[in-house]
Amino acid sequence: MNTPSPRPPKGSLFWLALLLQVSLVALVPTRKALTLATGTPIYLQIAPRDPYDPLRGRYVTLSYAVAQLSTLKKLPGWSPELGKPGILYLRLAPPAGDPAQPWQAVGISRDRPRDLRPGEVVLQGWFDGWQLRFGIEEFFLPEALGEVLEEAIRHRPETLRAEVKVDPWGKAALVGLWAGERRY
Repeated sequence: MNTPSPRPPKGSLFWLALLLQVSLVALVPTRKALTLATGTPIYLQIAPRDPYDPLRGRYVTLSYAVAQLSTLKKLPGWSPELGKPGILYLRLAPPAGDPAQPWQAVGISRDRPRDLRPGEVVLQGWFDGWQLRFGIEEFFLPEALGEVLEEAIRHRPETLRAEVKVDPWGKAALVGLWAGERRY
Protein backbone atom coordinates (compact mmCIF):
# COMPACT_ATOMS: atom_id res chain seq x y z
CA MET A 1 0.00 0.00 0.00
CA ASN A 2 1.38 3.36 -1.04
CA THR A 3 1.33 6.15 1.48
CA PRO A 4 0.97 9.61 0.05
CA SER A 5 4.12 11.72 0.18
CA PRO A 6 3.96 14.60 2.61
CA ARG A 7 3.02 17.84 0.90
CA PRO A 8 3.97 21.25 2.13
CA PRO A 9 1.12 23.08 3.82
CA LYS A 10 -0.96 25.21 1.48
CA GLY A 11 0.50 28.64 1.06
CA SER A 12 4.01 27.72 2.23
CA LEU A 13 5.35 27.87 -1.33
CA PHE A 14 3.92 31.37 -1.64
CA TRP A 15 5.73 32.49 1.54
CA LEU A 16 8.95 30.81 0.46
CA ALA A 17 8.85 32.57 -2.92
CA LEU A 18 8.08 35.89 -1.23
CA LEU A 19 10.95 35.45 1.23
CA LEU A 20 13.35 34.70 -1.62
CA GLN A 21 12.29 37.82 -3.53
CA VAL A 22 12.56 40.08 -0.49
CA SER A 23 16.00 38.65 0.29
CA LEU A 24 17.24 39.38 -3.22
CA VAL A 25 15.95 42.96 -3.07
CA ALA A 26 17.52 43.50 0.38
CA LEU A 27 20.90 42.16 -0.77
CA VAL A 28 21.78 45.26 -2.83
CA PRO A 29 21.53 47.89 -0.06
CA THR A 30 22.97 45.44 2.47
CA ARG A 31 26.15 45.20 0.40
CA LYS A 32 26.56 49.01 0.38
CA ALA A 33 25.76 49.18 4.10
CA LEU A 34 28.42 46.56 4.81
CA THR A 35 30.97 48.54 2.79
CA LEU A 36 30.05 51.75 4.61
CA ALA A 37 30.26 50.05 8.01
CA THR A 38 33.49 48.11 7.55
CA GLY A 39 35.30 49.80 4.65
CA THR A 40 38.61 51.63 4.78
CA PRO A 41 38.16 55.38 4.18
CA ILE A 42 40.18 56.77 1.25
CA TYR A 43 40.13 60.01 -0.75
CA LEU A 44 40.26 60.34 -4.53
CA GLN A 45 40.95 63.41 -6.66
CA ILE A 46 37.91 64.22 -8.80
CA ALA A 47 37.00 66.27 -11.84
CA PRO A 48 33.22 66.88 -11.65
CA ARG A 49 30.57 67.75 -14.18
CA ASP A 50 27.35 69.29 -12.92
CA PRO A 51 24.18 67.92 -14.56
CA TYR A 52 20.60 68.23 -13.40
CA ASP A 53 17.96 65.53 -13.74
CA PRO A 54 14.36 66.75 -13.37
CA LEU A 55 13.29 63.43 -11.85
CA ARG A 56 16.21 62.94 -9.46
CA GLY A 57 17.32 66.51 -8.78
CA ARG A 58 20.79 67.98 -8.78
CA TYR A 59 23.73 65.63 -8.88
CA VAL A 60 27.40 65.75 -9.73
CA THR A 61 28.89 63.26 -12.16
CA LEU A 62 32.37 62.38 -10.98
CA SER A 63 35.42 61.38 -12.93
CA TYR A 64 38.44 60.17 -10.97
CA ALA A 65 41.99 61.13 -11.92
CA VAL A 66 43.29 57.64 -10.96
CA ALA A 67 40.72 56.01 -13.26
CA GLN A 68 41.73 57.68 -16.55
CA LEU A 69 43.42 55.61 -19.26
CA SER A 70 46.38 58.01 -19.37
CA THR A 71 47.01 57.36 -15.66
CA LEU A 72 46.40 53.60 -15.85
CA LYS A 73 48.92 53.14 -18.69
CA LYS A 74 51.71 54.52 -16.46
CA LEU A 75 51.09 52.10 -13.58
CA PRO A 76 53.13 49.00 -12.74
CA GLY A 77 51.27 45.97 -14.03
CA TRP A 78 49.74 47.70 -17.09
CA SER A 79 49.87 45.73 -20.31
CA PRO A 80 48.01 45.99 -23.63
CA GLU A 81 45.89 43.00 -22.51
CA LEU A 82 44.45 45.16 -19.72
CA GLY A 83 43.22 47.66 -22.32
CA LYS A 84 40.30 45.36 -23.17
CA PRO A 85 36.99 45.92 -21.36
CA GLY A 86 36.62 43.99 -18.14
CA ILE A 87 37.14 44.03 -14.39
CA LEU A 88 40.40 45.55 -13.19
CA TYR A 89 41.83 46.04 -9.71
CA LEU A 90 43.50 49.34 -8.88
CA ARG A 91 46.00 49.28 -6.05
CA LEU A 92 46.05 52.50 -3.99
CA ALA A 93 48.50 53.78 -1.38
CA PRO A 94 47.78 56.43 1.24
CA PRO A 95 49.42 59.83 0.86
CA ALA A 96 52.40 60.70 3.05
CA GLY A 97 51.31 62.91 5.92
CA ASP A 98 47.64 63.91 5.69
CA PRO A 99 45.40 60.84 5.06
CA ALA A 100 42.59 63.15 3.86
CA GLN A 101 44.60 64.01 0.75
CA PRO A 102 44.05 62.03 -2.48
CA TRP A 103 45.43 58.50 -2.49
CA GLN A 104 47.89 57.50 -5.19
CA ALA A 105 47.46 54.66 -7.68
CA VAL A 106 50.46 52.32 -7.40
CA GLY A 107 49.46 49.32 -9.52
CA ILE A 108 46.85 47.74 -11.77
CA SER A 109 45.95 44.11 -12.50
CA ARG A 110 43.24 41.85 -13.87
CA ASP A 111 43.31 39.72 -10.68
CA ARG A 112 42.79 41.01 -7.15
CA PRO A 113 46.24 41.46 -5.59
CA ARG A 114 46.88 39.53 -2.38
CA ASP A 115 50.26 41.01 -1.48
CA LEU A 116 49.22 44.48 -0.33
CA ARG A 117 51.64 46.58 1.66
CA PRO A 118 50.43 47.95 5.02
CA GLY A 119 47.88 50.72 4.47
CA GLU A 120 47.22 49.90 0.81
CA VAL A 121 43.73 49.13 -0.50
CA VAL A 122 42.41 47.66 -3.73
CA LEU A 123 39.56 49.23 -5.65
CA GLN A 124 37.63 47.04 -8.11
CA GLY A 125 36.27 48.67 -11.24
CA TRP A 126 34.96 48.01 -14.73
CA PHE A 127 37.30 49.22 -17.46
CA ASP A 128 35.39 50.33 -20.56
CA GLY A 129 38.42 50.99 -22.77
CA TRP A 130 38.74 54.65 -21.70
CA GLN A 131 38.37 54.74 -17.95
CA LEU A 132 37.83 52.61 -14.89
CA ARG A 133 34.35 52.90 -13.33
CA PHE A 134 33.85 52.06 -9.68
CA GLY A 135 30.06 52.51 -9.34
CA ILE A 136 30.56 55.77 -7.42
CA GLU A 137 30.35 58.21 -10.33
CA GLU A 138 27.22 60.10 -9.23
CA PHE A 139 26.67 62.13 -6.08
CA PHE A 140 23.23 63.59 -5.31
CA LEU A 141 23.01 66.89 -3.42
CA PRO A 142 20.24 68.82 -1.75
CA GLU A 143 19.11 71.59 -4.08
CA ALA A 144 20.31 74.34 -1.72
CA LEU A 145 23.87 73.00 -1.70
CA GLY A 146 24.11 72.81 -5.48
CA GLU A 147 24.86 76.52 -5.89
CA VAL A 148 27.45 76.50 -3.08
CA LEU A 149 29.27 73.48 -4.54
CA GLU A 150 29.22 75.00 -8.04
CA GLU A 151 30.91 78.11 -6.62
CA ALA A 152 33.58 75.98 -4.94
CA ILE A 153 34.14 74.04 -8.17
CA ARG A 154 34.62 77.27 -10.15
CA HIS A 155 37.07 78.86 -7.71
CA ARG A 156 39.16 75.91 -6.46
CA PRO A 157 38.68 72.78 -8.60
CA GLU A 158 42.04 71.37 -7.52
CA THR A 159 40.74 70.97 -3.93
CA LEU A 160 37.89 68.66 -4.92
CA ARG A 161 38.11 65.10 -3.64
CA ALA A 162 35.72 62.25 -2.96
CA GLU A 163 35.56 60.49 0.38
CA VAL A 164 35.11 56.79 -0.35
CA LYS A 165 34.98 53.64 1.75
CA VAL A 166 36.46 50.45 0.26
CA ASP A 167 35.68 46.99 1.62
CA PRO A 168 38.17 44.08 1.63
CA TRP A 169 36.83 42.85 -1.74
CA GLY A 170 37.47 46.17 -3.51
CA LYS A 171 33.87 47.40 -3.63
CA ALA A 172 33.47 51.15 -3.09
CA ALA A 173 30.79 53.33 -1.49
CA LEU A 174 30.80 57.12 -1.88
CA VAL A 175 30.56 58.84 1.50
CA GLY A 176 30.89 62.52 0.61
CA LEU A 177 32.55 65.24 -1.45
CA TRP A 178 35.13 67.68 -0.17
CA ALA A 179 35.84 71.11 -1.63
CA GLY A 180 38.77 72.52 0.31
CA GLU A 181 37.92 72.04 3.98
CA ARG A 182 34.15 71.80 3.46
CA ARG A 183 32.36 68.44 3.26
CA TYR A 184 29.17 67.95 1.22
